Order: sequence, then structure tokens, then C-alpha cells
Amino acid sequence: MIQCDVCIIGAGPAGLIAGIFAAEQGAKVIICETNTVPGKKLLRTGRGRCNLTHSGSVDDFIKAYGQFGRFLRHSLYEFGPSDVRDFFQKLNLATKVEATGCVFPVTDRATDVSRVLVDRARRLNVVFWYGKRVIEVEKRPKGFWVNTENKRIECRSVIIATGGVSWPFTGSTGDGFDLASGFGHEIVEPKAALVRLITEETWPSQLQGVGIERAGLAATVKDKKIKTSGAVMFTDDGIGGPAVFDISRLLADDLASGTESIEMFIDLMPNIKDSELDKLLTEKCAASAAKELARVLSDEMLPRAIVLKLCHWIAPSTTILAGQLPKAKRKELVRLIKHLPVKITSTRPIEEATITRGGISTEQIDRKTMESKLCKGMFFAGEIINVDGPCGGYNLQIAWSTGALAGKSASK
Repeated sequence: MIQCDVCIIGAGPAGLIAGIFAAEQGAKVIICETNTVPGKKLLRTGRGRCNLTHSGSVDDFIKAYGQFGRFLRHSLYEFGPSDVRDFFQKLNLATKVEATGCVFPVTDRATDVSRVLVDRARRLNVVFWYGKRVIEVEKRPKGFWVNTENKRIECRSVIIATGGVSWPFTGSTGDGFDLASGFGHEIVEPKAALVRLITEETWPSQLQGVGIERAGLAATVKDKKIKTSGAVMFTDDGIGGPAVFDISRLLADDLASGTESIEMFIDLMPNIKDSELDKLLTEKCAASAAKELARVLSDEMLPRAIVLKLCHWIAPSTTILAGQLPKAKRKELVRLIKHLPVKITSTRPIEEATITRGGISTEQIDRKTMESKLCKGMFFAGEIINVDGPCGGYNLQIAWSTGALAGKSASK
């Protein structure tokens, strides 16, 4: 049997930062990781660039988290977005803020983020056990026994940071949920979030791979209006892209309940009002009366593949010259550009989702320490908790904030 002060289950971003903060308080730390390398999911974030966090104040983050903001508030003030940037700067990994507000390492390499975290942990004498799947956690009079398949760790505190069930190939297979439920914790049903959406219509497959750099999405669910904006990509069975990912987490609960399809409207040109677009179309058609309408629209306004589809809808099997566009057809074209309807039937499988929505109920976790309210000495961090945020570094910020707080608290 091996002894330590804090045993952390999971070497993802939450587990790594928890180990560092616990060790900085003088605790002897062991991190158990099922994979043979740390941070396997971290290496894929931001398409391999690692979107560390987002710009803005703590209050901006709390607002972005919506219903989860109150639970995350204390951890964000303890270790917020500016603290994350300072933390990596001190490890000689500078960061940069892009036009979108997303924060990346200046090297644009997630491998550098993982490297500096592991190096810092090792300098603090954190011990890594790779290829060790934890099969059981036992509560003992003076702490816990953490049992792997062939070893046992005796520790005073345990932090479970095993992630959710999305991207299971990275090691997120729901093991932490089983460990936590064994101590009576309620697991809010895991659902796919930040994921592509499947439409009832089949026409998106005809535009597969075509994208809009900035579009608006809007849906109404239970009399509540939901809106997002950003890039949208048409796929073989629906729609994807950052704007779709963001709205997917807001629709996840309703889609998972098996209710009827959700009607959504895509605004292909969100930076212009309906009346302004109508005027713009009138002017363009008058200025290029002898040209094909599709050519006029695709020259400056929208990708040609989408324009051809729009033109087909307003005049099937007919080639329209810009100067021959009737007023009624122009109005219909404006409606389609500004309010293109699709019916969302479901999300893609949770295995394909960027994050898991759901997890350990926040009602059973002390938000000021990340300690379980049911089992003293047990802490949680990261995606295993039922909290999530939009695209753009918000979910990694959850990992940093809850992991840091759990590490400090467990070390005490």
C-alpha cells in the first residue's frame, strides 16, 4: 500500500491543475490516469491549439454560464480567466487574445500547455501513475483507499476529475460517475453538448461542407427564445459549427426528452435588417439587370452553393435574371435569407460531443470548496460536475477554476 495526502483520479486539465495547487500547499500528491499519457482530451481542444480561456471579467463568465453561474462564482473569483493567463505566463508560456475573445498560447500548440502543466507538477514532486484504472474508492476511518487493478493508495483526501462521457477515446468513459454514485451522489443524466444537430430536412446534405462565417440561430422552446451567432456549417445530416454547438447545449435537455422536433431559424446575413436587405436586393438587381440572379447574389453576399439552393426554392427549374425578379419573389428571398427554417430532431451521439452536459449534481457539492456534501474528504473537479459553458474557452475555464479550488481545499 502506498500513502499520500491527496489522490487525484484523472490527469486531464482539472486533475493536473488540482495536483499542482494541492502540491503547492505542501501536500503529497498522486495522480492516477487510465491512459498512458496525461491530458489526452486537452491535446484536442481548440483543434490542437488549446483555447485556454476567454477574455472578459469574472462577471462576464458568470453570465455566460447561465444557470451554472452561481455555483461557479466562488471558484471563478478564486482562480479566474486573468489568473489563468498569469499562471501560464509564470510557467513561461505566454498567451494571446484573438479577435473572437478566445485566449490561446502564443505557440498555438496544446502540447505546450500539457507539457508545462506536467513539468510544474513534477517539480512539485507530484507522482503520476499511468495506465492505472481506479476500480473502487473505499471510505476509511482516516481517509480513503483508492484501489486500482493491482495497487492500493491510502490517502486523506480524494479528488475525482475523470471528465464526462464525450470523446470516450480520450479516456472519458464515465468511470467517475460510477465512483461517485457509490457514495450516494445523484448523477444528472449525461447529454451531448457542443455537438452537431440533425435536421428533419435532407437538403443540408446537398450543401455538405459549405459554411457561413457569421450566421444567427434562433429557436423558441417552452415560450423561451434562444439565440446564438457565429459560424455555421452544413453537414451530411444537419448543421454544425460554433453557433450550432453553442445552441446545442441550450437545447440538449429538450432534445434528450424525446419531445417533438424543435423549429429553428437560420439568419444567413445577421448584420443587416430585413428591410435593409430588401432595399439592397432591389438596388443590386437594378444595377445588374442582365445578369443571372444567382451570380449577383454570390458575387458579394453568400456562397454560391447556398445561393443556387435559394434561387431553386423561389423559382424551381428556372433561371432568373436579376432584372426579372418579381417583388413577391424578392420578398420570399429576403424571408429565406433572414429566416431559413429547419426542424431539429436530435443531436449527434454523445460520443461525438465536445463536452458532456450533466454529471454530479451541484446540489451535493460545496461550491466554496468543491467538497462532497455526502462524503467528507471527497472532492470533484471539471467536466464530471453538472456544469458547462459555451464554445470559446469557457469549459476549460471551468476545469481550471474548479480544479484549483478542489486542489487547495483537499490539501487542507
